Amino acid sequence: MPAAYDVRAYHDANYAQWLTNPDNLSTATPSNGNTIAGIPWVFVDFDGHTPAAPGFVGVTNSNYTLNQRRQVLEALDAAYSPFNVRFTTNPNAAPGAGYFGGTIIIGMDAINNPGAYLGQASQNSFGDTNWSQWPVHSMIQISQGINAPVSVNYTGMAAVHEIAHTLGLGHKGLNSPYQEYYGGHLTASRNHWSPIMGTLPPASPANAFFQWSKGDYRKNNRGASNTVDEVAHLNARLGTRPDDYSNFISTSLPNRTVGDGRFISGVISTRTDVDIFKIQWTGGPMSLRVDPVGSVVSPGTVVTHGNVDDVTGLNLSLEILNTNGVVVASASPTNSKSALITDFNLPLGTYFARVDGVGEGTFGTGANSTGFDDYGSLGGYVLGGAF
Repeated sequence: MPAAYDVRAYHDANYAQWLTNPDNLSTATPSNGNTIAGIPWVFVDFDGHTPAAPGFVGVTNSNYTLNQRRQVLEALDAAYSPFNVRFTTNPNAAPGAGYFGGTIIIGMDAINNPGAYLGQASQNSFGDTNWSQWPVHSMIQISQGINAPVSVNYTGMAAVHEIAHTLGLGHKGLNSPYQEYYGGHLTASRNHWSPIMGTLPPASPANAFFQWSKGDYRKNNRGASNTVDEVAHLNARLGTRPDDYSNFISTSLPNRTVGDGRFISGVISTRTDVDIFKIQWTGGPMSLRVDPVGSVVSPGTVVTHGNVDDVTGLNLSLEILNTNGVVVASASPTNSKSALITDFNLPLGTYFARVDGVGEGTFGTGANSTGFDDYGSLGGYVLGGAF
């Protein structure tokens, strides 16, 4: 694909404008200044806090750099982008943006109890206003341990796991005999799949899919210990982010013309959601690329800070359709969460780009799962190309 249409280059070129106020990496207010009425927001505190709320040990300052803070927020945005919730590092986020759901405290270690645990959360406490202590309605601690530091991405995924506890979700493990945490499995393509509420994936999860689950995996003929439909639960608790683009070519669609080169952001918010874009093509080689990306606060408005491939669970498929809805080109590689169609020659005409979240391999049958389905393949993406 020509460099001008490479989304990585586009990210790099626009990184500075996306990353504005260092203490407000992800805001509860979209870039157009309009508040998001009724949508909960969570304060992410990287500076540690003491004293702690009842039942929690205080946490020391994380000493995270700006870039490290960005990585943690990317993990949160990637996992929760299908739902109506926002994460902010601004302790004075405007109340008009919605209600306060809780606080995540990211610290280097637990005070007086170093290295005791990675994370802790108060079960089903999201939005609880009964506590009178420093402004914490629900608290999470991510303790790295002085003698055993973990990667920043690992910290981000632990934060995703712990905030889910405050929303009422329990651990995903295995039955018969009972095992509290499921460690995930390798797919046929040697990628690693893990449920968010199980054991976290490897510390460097470039090839890991960290997804919400309804407990339909299998290991050595053992099923899941917890079959709660997590996406349905979170939709009921938070609400589903409104569908941003049409699922059908017959509907009025965003129109792009040759040489436009603009980038479109969107969210795959449910397993049945696909996003379709109309392309007016003058003929010749067409190049398209779709990549996972961070939170999208409203249709076409990106709140993101770079590449989130390491933490997103979104596995992307990209197709080019003709006016009859017939697929003329497609891409869904097993060695990448992104999808790329390069210099595919097409005659003059109208075409459609279809973006979807997909699975890989076999899931839910047999003695052992060797893949995953499209249930948890959700999140934000950006589509760009020579169109």
